[in-house]
Amino acid sequence: MNRVILLDFEEKDKEYFEKEKIDTFLIHTAEFKNLPSILPEAKTIFYQMNWPVEEEAVPTDLSEKIRDMVKNGTRVVCFIGKGRLYQLTSVIGAFPDIHLQESAPGDTLIVNPEMPFNLLFDKYFENIAHMYKLLPTSFGPEVWEIPSALDETWKIIAKSSDGYPVSLMIKKGKGFFWLLPWFGQNNIQVADFILKDLFPLMELKGKEVDQVDWLDKEEYLFPEIKQLYLKKEEEKKKFEEKIREIDEQIKILRATEQEAFNRLLKAEGKELKTAVVNAFKYLGWGKVIDVDEYWKNVIRDKEEDIWLIETTDQPTEVSLRKDFLILVVVRSSKNWATDDDCIMLQRFKGRRMQEFDNTKMKALLVGNYFNLQEAKLRNNPFSQFQIEEAEKDGNALLTTYELFKAIKAEKEGLITKEEIRRQIKEKVGLLQFTY
Repeated sequence: MNRVILLDFEEKDKEYFEKEKIDTFLIHTAEFKNLPSILPEAKTIFYQMNWPVEEEAVPTDLSEKIRDMVKNGTRVVCFIGKGRLYQLTSVIGAFPDIHLQESAPGDTLIVNPEMPFNLLFDKYFENIAHMYKLLPTSFGPEVWEIPSALDETWKIIAKSSDGYPVSLMIKKGKGFFWLLPWFGQNNIQVADFILKDLFPLMELKGKEVDQVDWLDKEEYLFPEIKQLYLKKEEEKKKFEEKIREIDEQIKILRATEQEAFNRLLKAEGKELKTAVVNAFKYLGWGKVIDVDEYWKNVIRDKEEDIWLIETTDQPTEVSLRKDFLILVVVRSSKNWATDDDCIMLQRFKGRRMQEFDNTKMKALLVGNYFNLQEAKLRNNPFSQFQIEEAEKDGNALLTTYELFKAIKAEKEGLITKEEIRRQIKEKVGLLQFTY
């Protein structure tokens, strides 16, 4: 059975795998006593090592059971965060050479050129939040395998810039232990990538190696066959290079095209306001005005964060008094929207109506609430009372995730920028886009 065990992951990580139709068990270190009964059916184990535990909470026979499983083909992938060595050895067993020495996460990595390991680090290098140097010895640029016991093969997957292994694969029998850095909240995405992309490539490569007959060795090959093998290697290199080029394009596009919008889902404070300003500019508003910047030379309470004005053919001072104006308040929180967040909308709108002698106004609260959770798992942060009050006042409440989804839909051709702007202008209460 292709069962996956997640050790010390979270419930949302289990749900992430189950949505992919993966038979998944979630176990915590405190529940290790329940683990041995389901171990024999697990083909893959992902383990997060990231907090101290009491040694007596770990059964002494767990690593022995897992080692037996590895010999029979189980793959154990360990994400090594800040913790203690005994947490690791309680799962993989004792390897006298392994130790944990801090290494800077931003350090340049030297990755094993063998496919497919470079694919993992090319894709997720920037997400590394913590890593250790795993061995006390530094290795030169050409060394990727380390001599070990007869039933083990040690392969270096990645080294720090000074040659110390920060990722190791220890093969025992038909399976292996793979020690990786800590990718923080992205551990589950990395695990998913390993399970669905890297493992199949590794299995395919293993089958190719197993099927090689000694008569296919170079010293027995006729020149015409040898040339075809060389051509095959050249094509593989071209393929690998093409993959690297595509990954580089992804990296560049992520940085230049998507990262600014990703901040809608994670940022706070000034960085979040900048992201919201960027989003409204992308949607083609005539003028998107940062209120702090507009009043930078005036001593006054700035109150709302952004003004949205549709027209561009007259000075801002005239538009503030004559045109339809949307006042945007930007907020973020780890929890629900507060009543104060919503009450200030009408308060600020009333003050601006009086100040600019203009009643053609609407207030919009844009909030990045529950900002520590994955966006799609967040609840609606606004209470029914808050939504009803916004409707009565002609104002609107919008989450940054809803805004992000609308921009994504526009890029997918499901809705136009004009339609998004129209809905923001006309809808009141809880703003959810239709497309």
